[in-house]
Amino acid sequence: MKKVKVIASIMIFLSFVFSGSIVFFLTINQIESDSKKNLVIAEHVYDSVYNMLIKPVMVSKTMAYDTFLHEKLKIETAHSETKMAEVMSAYLGELRAKLNYSSAFVISNSTKRYYTSNGIAKVVNPQKVPYDIWYQLFLDTKKEYDLDTDRDQSNEYRWTVFVNTQVKDENEELLGVCGVGVIMDEIQTLFKNLEQEFDIKINLIDTEGLVQVDTNPANIENAYISAAIQDKAGSDTFTYKRRGFNGVRMVRFMEDLDWYLVVQGTLEHVAFGEKLILILFLVFLFTLAIFFLCLKIWAKKDSAIHNDDSLEDPITGLPNRNYFKEAYGEMGIFTTTRYKTMAFFDIDNFENSKIYKNGNDLLKNTIQIAKKQIQDKGQILRWEKDSFMALLEINPDESQQRFSEICTELKSKLDITISVGVIDINLSDTIKVNYYRAVQACYSAKENGGNGVKYNDPK
Repeated sequence: MKKVKVIASIMIFLSFVFSGSIVFFLTINQIESDSKKNLVIAEHVYDSVYNMLIKPVMVSKTMAYDTFLHEKLKIETAHSETKMAEVMSAYLGELRAKLNYSSAFVISNSTKRYYTSNGIAKVVNPQKVPYDIWYQLFLDTKKEYDLDTDRDQSNEYRWTVFVNTQVKDENEELLGVCGVGVIMDEIQTLFKNLEQEFDIKINLIDTEGLVQVDTNPANIENAYISAAIQDKAGSDTFTYKRRGFNGVRMVRFMEDLDWYLVVQGTLEHVAFGEKLILILFLVFLFTLAIFFLCLKIWAKKDSAIHNDDSLEDPITGLPNRNYFKEAYGEMGIFTTTRYKTMAFFDIDNFENSKIYKNGNDLLKNTIQIAKKQIQDKGQILRWEKDSFMALLEINPDESQQRFSEICTELKSKLDITISVGVIDINLSDTIKVNYYRAVQACYSAKENGGNGVKYNDPK
């Protein structure tokens, strides 16, 4: 107590001398607070944009692995052009209608026919039609897939984001290119809503700085944001650059899309003006109160930071994604041969289920049932929201059986369903590659109606 009195006396004595400095630091704190707020907004924008664009990527990759498509392309020349047009039109029409994409397409590498849900749109011929040069340019990149902003000739030349994916057979022989298109209007609507809500400007640009997505159509494939490339943003976090007096630019590389997300906003400032004298007076009178209040705020911030770094999910008690990063590193490789199978699963229509049931209770009860089936054959981690990863010591067949039983029990006891993706862990691949295979299988199960288990055969 004596020490507190001494500190208080010193603080009161020095408060008037340093009152001007305190006002300055209050302003700095406000700017820092604005910075943190803008970064939180940028992260929210990143999640919204990523969730919208990663699904067509997964759908396109799923098409590329479809054995039905492989078989039809291999025997294409054995059937008439009319017959192939009917088969491919039905296939693409069903896919387009089911997933509500503006377009779905397949290009045969053998005949260069461009199949759509309406039949054969054209025969790709870069020598005669310069517009078609994109096909060979994409193949020359050797990329499995890429995103391309272009006007859709089969849809009134409307701006569309295409996901192009190479189709290869089991011998890695090129069969063609497939993909889906997301009409630009849908992405622009998302951007407009976010821009209006947070008073920001959002762009997606390629690695050269060329604008790929903008709410202003005049900027698409026409304007450059070269300064954003110079920020040298990585894929883990946003860079943060001040622009002028109160502007800010935040940039992050979206590795799965090979594009940069650029979020530009403004910093808010506290206007002291006529209140400056009052602020100085209050600083002098309430220095001690501010001192102890700051201690509490700092303590809470430290606690919050500690919680963010926690290795355990507070709701389910499971190890979380931080634990996984500590143990293996998401970008690295498995350091143990203990686990044979990876499973990725999430709750179907979780947001709707939360309307009628307690979301935390659903998560806890789901994990109780899952742990009872898995027992000591592996571990479950809470990945994010209603998504979980399981690392199992059993083979894929047994893993599928156990998760099928989990699906049945969840439906019976909790009236909820889950979609599960199961894969063999390939120790020669990175953890990230294994993870995406499991996620892809999970999406495939979900697209088939959910409440089931999908095995992603590496062959």
